[in-house]
Amino acid sequence: MKRRAAMDSHHEQRQSLKIYVKMMKTVTLDVNHTDTVDQIKSKLSAIEGIDKSEQEIFFAGMHLKNEDKLADYSIMTNSSVDLYVTDGVQISVKIPSVGKTIKLNMRKSNSIADVKAEIEQEEGILVNKQILMYAGRQLEDNHMLSQCDLRNDQTLHVLVCPNDEQILTRMQSGVGVALTDSQMLQDQHVKNNDTFLLQQNVQFFVKSWEGKTLTMVLKTSDTGKDIMDRAAERLLIKESLYYLCHGGRVLSPGDTLRMHNVESNSTIYICLRNSGMVEPKTKK
Repeated sequence: MKRRAAMDSHHEQRQSLKIYVKMMKTVTLDVNHTDTVDQIKSKLSAIEGIDKSEQEIFFAGMHLKNEDKLADYSIMTNSSVDLYVTDGVQISVKIPSVGKTIKLNMRKSNSIADVKAEIEQEEGILVNKQILMYAGRQLEDNHMLSQCDLRNDQTLHVLVCPNDEQILTRMQSGVGVALTDSQMLQDQHVKNNDTFLLQQNVQFFVKSWEGKTLTMVLKTSDTGKDIMDRAAERLLIKESLYYLCHGGRVLSPGDTLRMHNVESNSTIYICLRNSGMVEPKTKK
C-alpha cells in the first residue's frame, strides 16, 4: 500500500496540465504541476518574446510569485491565468561623492529627468547639480530609459556638479576676508588698490593605489595637504607613506589646486612611496 501511495503521489506530481494564459490573445502552454512561476515566464518569453522582468502573472486575483509552483495555487488543467506586461525596471544608482548606492524602481518610459527627480527626493541632491553617466557616456534629460538600453540591476553613476558659487576675498593684513554679495564695497571697507582673490569650488576625483575613488569638492585655493587630510579620514591612511600626483607631477602639501590647473572632474592620484614606481619630481 505504501509503495502504491508513493507511486500515485509521484504520478500526481508529474501530471501534465494544460492551462490558458490571457493576454491580448490567449496562449496555450503545456506545463507540469511542479513548474514554478518563473519557468512559466521563461516559456512565455521564448514564445512571445516578452522579457521575464516585464511579466506579472495573476490567478483568481492572486499575484503569483516567481519561486512558487503552480501546485501552490491549486492551478489545475484548463485553468486560465492572466498576464500583465509592465515596463518596470529596477536600477542601481551609484553616488561616489557620498560613497553610496541606492536602488530605484522606475519605468522604461521614464525620462532621465524623472530619474534625477527621484534621486533628489531620496538623497537631496538638486536636479541641476546631477550628471548621470552610463557605460561611459552622459545621459540627456529628455531621453527615456528604454532609449538608454537600461535593464534590471544595471548601474548609473551620479556625478555631483560642484557649487558654482564664486567667492571674492579681500586681502587684509595677509588674511583673506570674504566679501558679502548683498553689501556695497564701501560698506565692507574696500579701499583703492585693495587686492582681491577670486576663489571657486571645483569637483575632482581622488584615486587611491588600491583603485578606490573618492569625490571631493574644494576651493581652488586649497592645498595638497587639505586633500590628503580628507583622504586620510576616509581611507584611514598615514600621510607620510603616500604622495599626490596630478598630470604627471607631484602635488606637494603646500601646492594649491590652482597651481596645478586642477579642473572640474579631473583625477588626482594617491601613490604609495617606495612602491617600486618612479616617483615623479616636483616642478621647480
